[in-house]
Amino acid sequence: MKIALITPYYYPFVRGNAVTVRRIARSLVRSGCRTEVYSLDSRSASGIARRMADAPPRLIHAFHGWLGGRVARAIAAQRGIPYIVTLTGTDVYEALTDIRREETFAVLHDAARLVAFDPCIRERLGSPALQEKTVIIPQGVETPGEERRIPEDLIFSGGSFTFLLPAGLRPIKQVLFPLAPLAEIYRYEPRVRLLLAGPVIDPAYAARVMGELERHPFAHYLGGIDHGAIGCLYRRADAVLNTSLFEGGMANSILEAMSLARPVLVADIEGNRAIVREGVTGLLYRTEAEFREKAERLITDPVLARQLGHEAKRLVLEEFSPEREVSAYLELYREVVG
Repeated sequence: MKIALITPYYYPFVRGNAVTVRRIARSLVRSGCRTEVYSLDSRSASGIARRMADAPPRLIHAFHGWLGGRVARAIAAQRGIPYIVTLTGTDVYEALTDIRREETFAVLHDAARLVAFDPCIRERLGSPALQEKTVIIPQGVETPGEERRIPEDLIFSGGSFTFLLPAGLRPIKQVLFPLAPLAEIYRYEPRVRLLLAGPVIDPAYAARVMGELERHPFAHYLGGIDHGAIGCLYRRADAVLNTSLFEGGMANSILEAMSLARPVLVADIEGNRAIVREGVTGLLYRTEAEFREKAERLITDPVLARQLGHEAKRLVLEEFSPEREVSAYLELYREVVG
């Protein structure tokens, strides 16, 4: 079976969509599918349509209802090729609530099936017709390797307790949130460090972030870290953070950290609650005070940190394997193409 994957982002390999699509594409190839990835950060929509006309697939699998989905819908209308859409986050939380709403709904209504990472995303669709054709396929996770190492003496000081926040610089990631509560801890616990790793997505927001970081000597920005090096960061971090306003069901970064038995401290939002069980596989916070209190617990209670990491790794191995993920997609593909 030949599958065309349309993704908003594929280059460089630092964004969540790129991580997801590369993993699924590899798994499909290992399962015997022929796959071709079309990325909107390297090809125009018209270029993708022309290429697909020359080598038509049996099925189009688009990621993000507004970005990848619109291209898939246009090609489907021209060529009669069925398409499915995996909902990735901003399509549900933003595109379905602003001026893109009508066209995004049209994409979802015309899709053969929809995929959500967690039932909370399906519920947010609102429309019973869309909910009925939505399949839940949790993200898989591949444990990051260390293909490329980062000089540790540049980012980790001896005896420090390092919080790692892997996130692109854009408002929905709220990367400034940890600064105030960690600054309070830093006053009496000077070994605290915060490392921020991720690409600049919103330049105006990134400029604000850089200005704030200059006021906090314990916090450092590492830039966009290639996925081949992120494993080094996870392994050396003492805890991994997620401070997002929302997630599209579950964050790749948190699943990867959990696969390496890193304790996680994450915002109490729908996507994070899908994988983090309070006090068992990680810690959830709602306010700055809660964040500070739970960050202190991780710093002062290494037994708790190890237990959380152990349970997190067990959960990921049991429930979020790439094999389970691709098996579910293959079943869905066969259903759609008959």
